[in-house]
Amino acid sequence: MSKQFYKSVYFKDYPSDFSKYKSITLAFSEPEVPYFSKVKDMSTQEIKELIGIKSYKQLSLFAEKQERSINQVVKRLIKQNLSDFEQLDGVTKKDVTFVKSKDIPFQRWYPYIEGYSLDFVKSLIKNFEIKKTLIYEPFAGTGTTIFAADNEGFSTIYSEINPLLQFLIQTKLQILKSNKMQRQELSNKLKNISQTIVLSLNKFEEDKFLRETYNTVFVDSKYFPNETFSKILKLRSYIDIVKLNNDLLADTLTIAVISCLLPVSYLKKAGDVRFKTPTEMARELKSIDDLLPHKINNIAQDVLDFNYELKNTHELILSNAKNISRTNNLKIGAIITSPPYLNGTNYFRNTKVELWFLRYLQFENDLRFFRDQALASGINDVKKEFARVNGLDVTAKSKILKSTLTELNKKNYDSRIPIMVKSYFEDMYRIFRDSKHHLISNAKILIDIGDSIFCGVHINTDKILTELMMELGFNLIDNKILRKRRSRNKEILTQSLLVFQNPTENGKNTNVNTITFWEKNWNRFKKEMPHQHEPYSSRNWGHHNHALCSYQGKLKPAIAHHLVKTFVPDTGSVLDPFAGVGTIPFEAALSGKTAYGIDISLPAYYISYAKVTAQIPKESYNYLNSLKDFITKSSCTKEELKEVKYFGFNKTLADYYEETTLKEILLARRFIKENYPKTPSEMLVVASLLHILHGNRPYALSRRSHPIVPYAPTGEYIYKNLVEKLTNKVEKVINEELPIDFRNGKIFNQDSTIIWPQELNNLDAIITSPPFFDSTRFYLANWIRIWFSGWSETDFRYKPNSFIEEKQKKDFTIYESIFRQSKERLKKDGVCIFHLGKSVKCDMAKELQRISKHWFRTADLFYESVEHCESHGIRDKGTVTSHQYLILV
Repeated sequence: MSKQFYKSVYFKDYPSDFSKYKSITLAFSEPEVPYFSKVKDMSTQEIKELIGIKSYKQLSLFAEKQERSINQVVKRLIKQNLSDFEQLDGVTKKDVTFVKSKDIPFQRWYPYIEGYSLDFVKSLIKNFEIKKTLIYEPFAGTGTTIFAADNEGFSTIYSEINPLLQFLIQTKLQILKSNKMQRQELSNKLKNISQTIVLSLNKFEEDKFLRETYNTVFVDSKYFPNETFSKILKLRSYIDIVKLNNDLLADTLTIAVISCLLPVSYLKKAGDVRFKTPTEMARELKSIDDLLPHKINNIAQDVLDFNYELKNTHELILSNAKNISRTNNLKIGAIITSPPYLNGTNYFRNTKVELWFLRYLQFENDLRFFRDQALASGINDVKKEFARVNGLDVTAKSKILKSTLTELNKKNYDSRIPIMVKSYFEDMYRIFRDSKHHLISNAKILIDIGDSIFCGVHINTDKILTELMMELGFNLIDNKILRKRRSRNKEILTQSLLVFQNPTENGKNTNVNTITFWEKNWNRFKKEMPHQHEPYSSRNWGHHNHALCSYQGKLKPAIAHHLVKTFVPDTGSVLDPFAGVGTIPFEAALSGKTAYGIDISLPAYYISYAKVTAQIPKESYNYLNSLKDFITKSSCTKEELKEVKYFGFNKTLADYYEETTLKEILLARRFIKENYPKTPSEMLVVASLLHILHGNRPYALSRRSHPIVPYAPTGEYIYKNLVEKLTNKVEKVINEELPIDFRNGKIFNQDSTIIWPQELNNLDAIITSPPFFDSTRFYLANWIRIWFSGWSETDFRYKPNSFIEEKQKKDFTIYESIFRQSKERLKKDGVCIFHLGKSVKCDMAKELQRISKHWFRTADLFYESVEHCESHGIRDKGTVTSHQYLILV
């Protein structure tokens, strides 16, 4: 007996009292498999469209007239009409959605329903004869285009504004770069973790910062059961420990956790993210103890089983495709993309829980900042003031859009809807206009796009986009309907493939900045070198708060002062992504400019934030008094006393302090760990305490050492009261006057190579002095202060691997993310200044020029002798032969 294949088609008017029985079942024989394969993934609506009959009554009458069975009639109509409804060669309906990816290793790790399949992208490359070239994906999503292109032998560049999706892509790329032995090791470690992680969590504390950011971002919203929420916070701490020794293992484990967040929460993704209903809660709410080990184990198996290695290079060229004009000479041969549909979906809101766990949502307005930068495809992506934005009248470039907006303005129930539609096409127009400058001759642009309906008005996205693209000079090659679907009001919507070709190579480089106000100032700086002359050459020049805490490798305040004066306009803004103890941001704040800084070091963060903010004395004294009470009422533990007896580098901690003083320091360390400073005024207390931890003056708590580097101590063990010395230091700083035009700044504690806070935007300048290639290891030069801020002996063994001073010794490409983000966060005429050190071993400027070429051009490179530099009594100044000023625009 031959095998049969079945397909059900639903009819609302089918004669049955039960909804689930209101369908006919088509039976296909083995010879009819080619037809069955074409319709098996179609929806009922699509089959009705195909056969041209929409009701069971019509179908029954037609079958009677033909004197055939309903099964025969429907199959005959399918065969007759299928050629007019054909898809691309070898592509099914499921290829253009995420459905097939649910079961594909790597693609299934994090379900992203907005995506399409690998097979679909491969078919596009094949059917439209894209030859070996560079492919650009402006809306990368989970990376389907990237991985499909690699499979077909192509390198890609891509953009993706959502940090969650960036993280997913980059982690997958790292795994696929790994060889078989490395994957075996990763898989084994994941499997071991899957067996032990539930019990292991009991040994970890909740991540306090993550809990706090949850309260800041989500306020009173409750997304998890209490026990589950506690375990999620512990998982964050668990992964941070794993990351100390194995980045890739930690990142892969993170994917497992974020893929579990919604299933174990009160939320679900059904189009948009919403709360589960009581029925859904009872049926769908998962236990993290059950789900997570299973997910980790699945990923471990995929890592082992997926027999594929990357063949080509894939680079995140920009986060935001709207900034593509800011890049240089990309020579793109094809664009393959599926932009966000104009469907009202809030893509960032839908991933807010995952973004929070990844620490990309930390501040109240972070979600808003993300939405403001994204393609305007959702109602919450626009503000009413967007309607008044000048510069581009997109309605003059599309008659269909103009008439559509006219109709929307008559019928809309929310005045933001026509603004959203107009903004969407403005963004799309700009992206493809600016991408055009990077396209080679005959480059193809393939866009998977869907239309939409708002207020009963049909938005013909494909037709409008075609008008805009043709106005830009692209030739339309094809417009294929990929599938049809129903809108909420039951109208037919289509998903289409638009194919365009760029007829000629544009050849323009749009990333050409004109030298602005700072050119004359910079020429004067190079000629006069003001920081080498009085009064700036004085060791103690500058505001007294520069000396809040001594720190190895601090930039000379006079240099910072003149760089800020030269490159930052009045009331302008500046960022230092390697802020250290805040010398550059502080000089900017002193001159009334908006100052920002980033630093990975917790001591540097406390010190710099305390500097760039006008103090509120009451907050400082309250924190100081709480510390005093804690020291008075508490005792050291055996573990704390044991640690200081054996831990240290040149000498143990116990060698530095008189016994009672040491106990006060240990208690102060515990107090700060349990009550970490939340405001700059509280940070002032901690920064002041860091300063007095060691030195060669009466203020220091230690025996005689050095105020910058803790050299082995000498002299007698003398008791020094911590609170007394600390109070003197805090009062001294508070009593220092700040200029009348001082402007509070802001410092962020994070790795500057990962995604920067969203607040950092529209900057006038980035001025920084990253660690020199041959510089002293900061974590050793500042080891007592770093230990006091919470590092353990284990941390000193592993955490330095995340510092750029260590990373750059292996590969300067870690600066790529710095340059990429710098270009996106600067104003179009913004400038980037790197103060560098050239040594016998490394020409830093040359290396960074090479890395930055996609985003910047060199406006100048200036060398300065180091003969004038002071040693401050430090025996080893490194091997720097000259300082370099690299000016990038």
